[in-house]
Amino acid sequence: MKYIKSDYEVFELELKSYPFPCKLCKKEQAIIEIPSQKIKVCKDCYNQFFENRIKKAIESYKMFKTYDKIGVFLSGGKDSATLLAVLKKLYPEVALQGIYINLGIRYYSDKAEEVVIKLCKKLNVPLYIYNLPKEENFRIDDFIFTYFKNKICSVCGAIKRYLFSKIAKNLGLTVIATGHHLDDTVSTMLNLFFQGDFESLVKLEPVLKPLYTGQATKIKPLYTTPEKEIFFYAVLNELPIVNFVCPHADFTSIKKKKKFLEDLSKENRQIKYQLLSVFLKKLIPLIKSHPQYKEKLVQPVNICIKCGEATSSSDQICSRCKRIALLNKVSDKTLELSYQEFLKYVEKLDKEKIAIFVVNEETDIFPNAIYISSEFLNVSKRKFLKFFKPYKDKILFFYSSDPKQSYLFVLKLKKAGFKVFNIKSVSF
Repeated sequence: MKYIKSDYEVFELELKSYPFPCKLCKKEQAIIEIPSQKIKVCKDCYNQFFENRIKKAIESYKMFKTYDKIGVFLSGGKDSATLLAVLKKLYPEVALQGIYINLGIRYYSDKAEEVVIKLCKKLNVPLYIYNLPKEENFRIDDFIFTYFKNKICSVCGAIKRYLFSKIAKNLGLTVIATGHHLDDTVSTMLNLFFQGDFESLVKLEPVLKPLYTGQATKIKPLYTTPEKEIFFYAVLNELPIVNFVCPHADFTSIKKKKKFLEDLSKENRQIKYQLLSVFLKKLIPLIKSHPQYKEKLVQPVNICIKCGEATSSSDQICSRCKRIALLNKVSDKTLELSYQEFLKYVEKLDKEKIAIFVVNEETDIFPNAIYISSEFLNVSKRKFLKFFKPYKDKILFFYSSDPKQSYLFVLKLKKAGFKVFNIKSVSF
């Protein structure tokens, strides 16, 4: 199986029978390698090794008690799916609640929701779904009309953190579990270290206690688990996971650090654990002992005057509400048109002022259209923008019988300042 996180992060696993027995049990035939250990094992031994490491992390950091009600926020991806499956298996007596936040990302969120539903049915775990467009009348895609258009992941994080707290409170959860793994943690730690944001480093601990009464404890049971091994577990145990990329995924500085760490791991497979140990045992305790950090701990928690949730902002308006206020200033958030809407839109326009692109196919519907392959999405940003530069002053329309392909062009060009629309359907 191939799992694509982005154009530069691709995990693959092809199970094969090695001509020797499992290195752990010495009985069953080896079919898979544990990357961090460089040993080849059978399925049962892989699962046992993998699950024991997570159990050790949970118990070492005292993440929860058996009487806690734990909410697992699911994305449809391998990390949260594996987390839910392992918690269910290791702690069958603990009350688990699956949660999915549908962020309204076109051609992504609804499909991910379908996968999450399958997962929870397979594991027999109750699922709560929060649909952002229905509940709050906006979608993450809409922020492309604000100055956050090139920082959608940042906005998404702020929205999700707000909803994590709100949903946990409404469902009576005492613990929130997320799928952050070893690679996530160490790459973020490195990024914050290079930025000099030492205060935020403390927030990367495996357990974050409540800031105020009624807030849930946040835990990361996959804290010491490498990302690639999570993918292997998901495949081995046939967990339903998405195999497509969020259209807003960008090559952020944190992801650059992950790639850097992966390259270092080829020479020293323990490098991630060594860095984690330095941060946890040396740097974070040093930060906590600093007078300025201690002073902040005794400061009262502010309550957002807009939504009532806790915030560290001195103006008492949380980051989520500030972003929503920006969005409310945008009157037209149209990114897609039906074929009928398209015809109505262009009937009074000068034909020299528009350009129509058809992705991955030829069609008689748009006789003067420019054909373009979806593979062009993978070229460098410089080459991509250079190609479309002659069309900067035109209104661009994209069409594909698979609308998610043309939608990716629309998002990329909208972020670059083009006036562009996706034609989402053609019917007569």
